Amino acid sequence: MGVESLTKVTLLLPRSELNDCLRSLFEFGLFHPEQLEESVSDLYLSELSGRAFKLFANLDDLVKKLAIALEPNVIEVLKKGYRIEKEVKSARNWADLIQRLEAEAAPIIEHLSSLLDDATRIRKKLSDYDALKAALYTIQQFSIDLELFSRLRRLHAVFAVAATKDVAEIRRSLTDVLVVECHLTKNNSAILIVGIKSDADRVDKVLRSFEVKPFLIPADLPQNPAAAYEVVVKRLEEAEHSLAECESKLEAVKVEASAKLLALREAAQVAYTTLHKVRKAGDLKRFAIIEGYVPLGRIEQFKQRYPSYLLFFDEGYSNTPTLMNNKRPVKPFENITLTQGAPRSGELDPTPLIAFIFPIFYGMMFGDFGQGLLLFILGLMLKIRGSPSLKHWGEIIMAAGAAATVVGALVGEGFGLELAHLPAVGDFFKRIQIIHLVEHGSFNAEAVSTILSVAILIGVIHIFIGLVLDIIKGLKGESRVELYTLKIPSILLYVFGVGFSLSFIASGYSFAAVLTSDSRVPIISDILGFTVTASSLSNMTLPVTIVAAAWIVIGKPLEGILAKGHGEKESPFMGLIFGIVEFLLRLVEFLANTISYARLGILLLVHAALMFAVTMTLSLGPMGYPIWIIGNLGVVALEGLIVYIQDIRLHLYEWFTKFYEGTGRLFTKIAPETTYVKIEWES
Repeated sequence: MGVESLTKVTLLLPRSELNDCLRSLFEFGLFHPEQLEESVSDLYLSELSGRAFKLFANLDDLVKKLAIALEPNVIEVLKKGYRIEKEVKSARNWADLIQRLEAEAAPIIEHLSSLLDDATRIRKKLSDYDALKAALYTIQQFSIDLELFSRLRRLHAVFAVAATKDVAEIRRSLTDVLVVECHLTKNNSAILIVGIKSDADRVDKVLRSFEVKPFLIPADLPQNPAAAYEVVVKRLEEAEHSLAECESKLEAVKVEASAKLLALREAAQVAYTTLHKVRKAGDLKRFAIIEGYVPLGRIEQFKQRYPSYLLFFDEGYSNTPTLMNNKRPVKPFENITLTQGAPRSGELDPTPLIAFIFPIFYGMMFGDFGQGLLLFILGLMLKIRGSPSLKHWGEIIMAAGAAATVVGALVGEGFGLELAHLPAVGDFFKRIQIIHLVEHGSFNAEAVSTILSVAILIGVIHIFIGLVLDIIKGLKGESRVELYTLKIPSILLYVFGVGFSLSFIASGYSFAAVLTSDSRVPIISDILGFTVTASSLSNMTLPVTIVAAAWIVIGKPLEGILAKGHGEKESPFMGLIFGIVEFLLRLVEFLANTISYARLGILLLVHAALMFAVTMTLSLGPMGYPIWIIGNLGVVALEGLIVYIQDIRLHLYEWFTKFYEGTGRLFTKIAPETTYVKIEWES
């Protein structure tokens, strides 16, 4: 499990064999190509890559315009299952594959583009007719021929629609011109302006000042407004009918050709991404250079596959990509790790720990036997019926649901009901119940205190694991100065600081009594099985805590003194200042991080309170049953998501920050995973 070791390989081969080599690497699969950034792109590969990208862009544009989903949604998967049969695309090499894809896609692209263009043209026509219909609707009562105005030789006539409030001002501006007004609506009026030819410029200028344009009917329509309105209405109906026919054809083609379209799109995308990754094949004229990474366990197989090429291996390369090779049931939890980023070369992969801890945290915050079972069933359905990506999330949901079910049984709650009071199975749940959250309609104070204490204790253990992993990371690093000046004293400060905090709490929050109090320290005493007093614990932990704090403070100046050959050194005084700041930051960080784990118990209490409110609806009798069911479903949906977010937060902010950087780059196979297409090479 974890991160697999990789070896950098370099192939030197004749350029005439480059196409066949790329085909062979694609078949090998587990090869991460690395670009030679300083070299120029190979013209042949760039041309093939460009053709593949152009084809992909055209097909992707059609997929978007037709609103074809790249993958079925979750609801559809749950209802119908995931049934996608990959279409096989055969070719001799990459050039042949791209040529065949272009030939197969051309008629589909042409036909769909034609239909889409027709639909766009008809929609534009509909929009124009709608606007014209609205304009003609207001003046259809006028049975005049507007074409007559253009035939007048001595007079200048303008027909327009203006705001009613502006008509009086227009009339005052054109005192020697005839202005006839007819009210159309509350706000608009039709106006007919008649003057001599010499008034034309003045009339147009006045109308422009009021943003009034002469009303013109398109030349292909009758110039009589009433007759034009009737024609536009008829043409609008015809256009709507044409659009319905065009959309019907598009829908039929979409249903018939969507699988073919998605397969062609994916094949073009695979061709483009693969060729783009290796387009830079060195600067040699007759020879090509291909670099990349291969898993260490596949090196011998790689050598046997390419005996005729010169191979160079480099196992000490520092900037290697990350190949995570976790097996099920751990592998799905790589999704959680990757929210922070991939582990860099040589960094520990925390996925195995996350696979164990993440469901436990989820179950603690969402402890409900019934709702946990619902989550488990949902995850199981996604695992059985879902796509490859959904299967992984299904397994995560299954683990989270199982943990919630177990915790729900331990606290005796299911769907807001007390499991111990259920008929037939109540005695069984009563025997396994370890804590009673609610008694007599209110929270049990002792149970609340216990839950919060356990939550904080789990947080301490979780943070401690992170600090231990940080030390392991420091032991593997080249420079160990920080390990001894910061990492080791930090874990001592945290562990013994927590012990001193417990003794301080047991002494009644009294610094004066903490070293002499005989009060029992609860959590430590419960774990060890015998009484540990506050004085004995504080006398043991306080000196180590003080030494660890001083160690961190003086660690910074020591780090500056020991650093050699790393540029300008900082002064010991500044190093001491930085050391004090580092100690204060660590102290605040540890305190805030530890308290943050109280959410493990708080969210469980919030869930219990919500379900108590939901269960009260059962007192309404049969009318309350639907409300109770809807309430449970609402809590599952809403709180299930909130708990997931809080679980992620605890890992990202409280745990990962202790040891994990996540700055690596993932190993990407030259042969990507596909959904709709399978590429096979002809011999």
